[in-house]
Amino acid sequence: MVAPLPVSTLITLTFGVHIVLVNLDIALSIFIPWMKWKGTKEGDEFLVERAKYLMRYYAATYAVAGVFGTAFTVILLSFYPQFIGLAGHLTWVPFGLAILMIVLRFFSIVSYWYLWGKISNELHDLLGALLALTGLLVPLGFRAVFAFLNYPAGLKLEPKPMLDVGEALMNPTLWPLYLKSIFGALAAGSLVLVTAYGLRYHKSKDERYMKLVRLNLKYGLTSLVLMLVFGTWYSIVLYFTTPYKFANVFGFLVGMKPKLDFTWLFILKMVLVLAQLFLAYSLYSGEFNLNYVKAVGPLALLTVASGEMLNMHSQLPYFVAQPEVVNKLPDLLKNALLTTNVNSLANVPELYTITAVMLVPLLLAMAALFYLLLKD
Repeated sequence: MVAPLPVSTLITLTFGVHIVLVNLDIALSIFIPWMKWKGTKEGDEFLVERAKYLMRYYAATYAVAGVFGTAFTVILLSFYPQFIGLAGHLTWVPFGLAILMIVLRFFSIVSYWYLWGKISNELHDLLGALLALTGLLVPLGFRAVFAFLNYPAGLKLEPKPMLDVGEALMNPTLWPLYLKSIFGALAAGSLVLVTAYGLRYHKSKDERYMKLVRLNLKYGLTSLVLMLVFGTWYSIVLYFTTPYKFANVFGFLVGMKPKLDFTWLFILKMVLVLAQLFLAYSLYSGEFNLNYVKAVGPLALLTVASGEMLNMHSQLPYFVAQPEVVNKLPDLLKNALLTTNVNSLANVPELYTITAVMLVPLLLAMAALFYLLLKD
């Protein structure tokens, strides 16, 4: 048994949109300061202009990602108040780190944008470094929470439930998951820029755009390979620490009998990754192909979405993917860690109708925003 379908659908939708835009946010927060620094250093005004132009896309992705992150949190609070209360109590340190970095991120975004051209390049580049650093540290806090949900390293139940932060940071699933996520974000961001600059090149025939296409192809291919390396590490660690989740991910491919078989989603993700590798390598080593250019960016975003859905759903119906641990807990804690234990006051048809009515115009507004940003 899993969470009710409407609940799973709402969580998947809001988290899916949020995580795709967050991956773009991570990549752009690194690419923009780097492009501006490199352009200034080499006297390449075109590269500096591209960096500044990207800031408006970055602001849009960050804002919309925040909206859907809030929607995801509100939905969790509505349907799983016991879990949120317990998780907030146990993982307040990584959550606190993430929130602190978000605050610094607001400062770095605003100051980097509004002080562009108004202060020395050296000081502005320091703000850019802060922008990139917070882009890397925000997901570290949240990945620490996800790692805890994989394998509750550092969990102490006596005399009361608490988390040993030192042990939690040594969680064997944390670092491969985090590094896989970072390089996955860099790959997705690079390949989305390949699509964007490739289309600009096709329209303008400006070789400067082709230079950016080839540069991002190189970074995209390198990041994809590193994502696969760290993804393999993550899978091996799951096998030893979280066999329930491992079986749900790989299923019949490794001769295991999963409770919830998501092997099809893993295969889909691998097909998407191989397709990106083929398209990116073909573009990097061969002639310009407009169809390949149009496809490689969207495929990268689909890969991000499929990977996150696989990681999230493969541990259902448990919030902590350790059935043997969850089932031994007192009923109060056990119920808080089961996705089937939905808040009865929230689980009514009228709520889904109201939520859908609110989400549809939000999705349309998001589509309209990105259409206006991308049309020119």
